[in-house]
Amino acid sequence: MTNLSDLFDDPTFMQDVPHAKVKYKALDVILKEKENSQDVYLILEGQVQVSTNICDTNSQFTPGLARLSKNDIFGELAMFDGEPRSAQVIALTDCEIAKFDGPKMISFLDKYPEKGYFVLRDIFMHLVMHMRQNNIRTQTVLQLYLNEKR
Repeated sequence: MTNLSDLFDDPTFMQDVPHAKVKYKALDVILKEKENSQDVYLILEGQVQVSTNICDTNSQFTPGLARLSKNDIFGELAMFDGEPRSAQVIALTDCEIAKFDGPKMISFLDKYPEKGYFVLRDIFMHLVMHMRQNNIRTQTVLQLYLNEKR
């Protein structure tokens, strides 16, 4: 086992962790920002956009934070901390997505640490990739702001 998708081949996981494969059409809302749920999602096919609402006095727009595709995961933050969703996720294309019960997954990972290590490493690597992308975006925004101030 090397990643989250390998758990489909694990009979114990399939029995212990409630899950479903769900199909979404392009532009379907998969997750709503501020929603309370702890499920975690694995993209089996298709592409989604993670976005958040930004309000100012003149307009409201929804900037994209990330585009995710096959084998990417989302929803992992709420799985770990139980907080409301920090962003919305919308299908950009027709998608098939595996949805896992977050608290049951945490229990499974605790019960089987040898399997949990590989899954957590996979989740961590996704988080690292997104943090690096966000660092680049933040640097770009700061540079634009500083250039505008001159």
